[in-house]
Amino acid sequence: MSRKTWHRPRDATRHGRDATLSQVIEAVDRTAPATKADLADAVGISEQYVSELLQELKRDGVVRKAYVVDDAAVFDAADSVSEFFETAADAASENGRRATGTDRGTTVLELLERLDDVTSTQYEAARLAFVGDSPDHPADGLESLTNERYFAVLGELKSYTLTTDWPGNRVASDLATIATNLEIVGDRSCFIADVVDRQDTETTGVVEERILDVFEAGSRINGYLVDVLFEGDLEAYDALHAEEETVHRDLDELFELVTAYDPELYGHLVTVTRALERAIYYWVDAAEIAVRLHSGIEADHAMI
Repeated sequence: MSRKTWHRPRDATRHGRDATLSQVIEAVDRTAPATKADLADAVGISEQYVSELLQELKRDGVVRKAYVVDDAAVFDAADSVSEFFETAADAASENGRRATGTDRGTTVLELLERLDDVTSTQYEAARLAFVGDSPDHPADGLESLTNERYFAVLGELKSYTLTTDWPGNRVASDLATIATNLEIVGDRSCFIADVVDRQDTETTGVVEERILDVFEAGSRINGYLVDVLFEGDLEAYDALHAEEETVHRDLDELFELVTAYDPELYGHLVTVTRALERAIYYWVDAAEIAVRLHSGIEADHAMI
C-alpha cells in the first residue's frame, strides 16, 4: 500500500510575513531548491527578501545549510503539532472520556485507535492459527474491516489538512504513515495465517516456543505503542525500545535454530518468522513517529 502525503494549498490562513515564512519553509521542504534563485521563484518573491527570511529561519534553526528543513525545529515550533493532541487530552479530562465529532484531532485519534484494535486482533488471530487454534475471527476475515477503518483515517486526515496551516500537513502525513503501518501489520498477520494454513507439518519443540515468545513480545510492543500514541506516555517508549532489543536477539537465535530443519519446513518457518518480524517493525516505527509528534524529538531508529 502506497504512503500518501497531502500538502495544504497555498491559500493558507496566515497573512503577511508569517504566511511568507511558512511558504518558504514549505518550498524548501517540498522542492529542495538547489539555489536561492530557485527558492525565490518557487515562493514568488525577490531573492533579497528570500535572503532576509532565510537568515531568520537559519537563526531559529528551522532551515539548515543547503536549504534543508530541520524536522525537530519545525515540530518544536509548530503550535498545531501539540494542539492536535492537547485538544483531545483536554476533552478527555473535562468529560471523563474522549470527546467525539467536533474536535478533529480527537476524531483522528479515535479512528486510529479503532484501526489498531482490529489490526492487533488480526495479529492475535495469526498467533492462534500458528498454534493450531481456531480464532473467533480469522485474520483474513477481518481484512475488509481493516481496510474500511484505514481509509476512514486517511479521509479524516485529508480533511484535516484543508483546515490547518502548514506544517499541519506534516503532522497529517506522519499520522497517515502510522495508519499505513497499522494496516501493514494486519496484512502481515493475514499472510502468516495463510502460510500456516497451507503447511501440513506442525511446528513443535523449542522452535515453536521461540516463535511464540516473539509473538508475545510483539503484543507487548503494541501495548507500548498504544501508550505512546494515545496517552502521550513517552516513558513507555523506553520500555518498547528495551523490548525491541530483546526481540532482535531472539530473532537472530531463531533463524539459527530453523536451519536445523528439513528444507520444506525450513522455508515455512523462515516465511512465518520474516512476516512476524516485519509486523513488529511497523509497530516500532509507528511508536518512533508518535514520539516525534508528541515531543519534537527524533527517537532511535528501529533495529528490526
